[in-house]
Amino acid sequence: MEFAINFMKSNVGIDSPALLSSPFVLIALAYHGHKRGYNLSSEESEQLRQWVLLANAKGRYSRGSSETILDQDLALLRKDGGAKELIERLRQQVGRLDILPEELAGRTQRSALFKTMYMAFRDAGARDWQSDLVIAINHSGAQHKLQFHHIFAKAILKSRYNNREINDIANLCFIAGKTNRKISDKAPRTYFPAITKKSGQVHFKAQCIPTDDALLGVENYKAFLENRRALIVERLNHFLGTPSS
Repeated sequence: MEFAINFMKSNVGIDSPALLSSPFVLIALAYHGHKRGYNLSSEESEQLRQWVLLANAKGRYSRGSSETILDQDLALLRKDGGAKELIERLRQQVGRLDILPEELAGRTQRSALFKTMYMAFRDAGARDWQSDLVIAINHSGAQHKLQFHHIFAKAILKSRYNNREINDIANLCFIAGKTNRKISDKAPRTYFPAITKKSGQVHFKAQCIPTDDALLGVENYKAFLENRRALIVERLNHFLGTPSS
């Protein structure tokens, strides 16, 4: 388990249990290291990293009987299978490894893809819009503590859209608590210009946020979601190493 935790933190970049879709990923990772005598080639290490990211994003152990699925993966490793075989087993389970825009539709912050979205944005250098601190879930201090922010505030959407549409992950991004409170219930058209004036488009591009004025009206909220899903999917597939087929 020490190998699994260290690999997860240092090689994969998952530095908190909060980013795991299931702790069973750690068990499979630990057993893989044990079977290899903790002697991995660079190629196998990279394949194992990709399997962890994909299994986590696709919810490998969050579908159906998770213990049965874990037993299957451990049996595969017991027979000297490796990361390549684990990836193929995952492909058989989910059909395809790349992420499609429709997979994001209707997903909320509880989704495994939301955790992966955070990691992909962090990998792209996403920063808080005010302090310019790189986003991280372990920042000290209440004002710097990471929060997910509704780009279109709930208050301005609730009269026209249902809760699932409002809380869609394509309406969420990551900023510090102080920044979130400062924006409060302002509309994108109201608070975007100040951010652009200060830092240009860099903060929006890092988190795949469209800034076309035609998409920033409440009446075009669904078009905004569709547009941003396409951008997020492109970023996710780049991060996961699974270009859309």
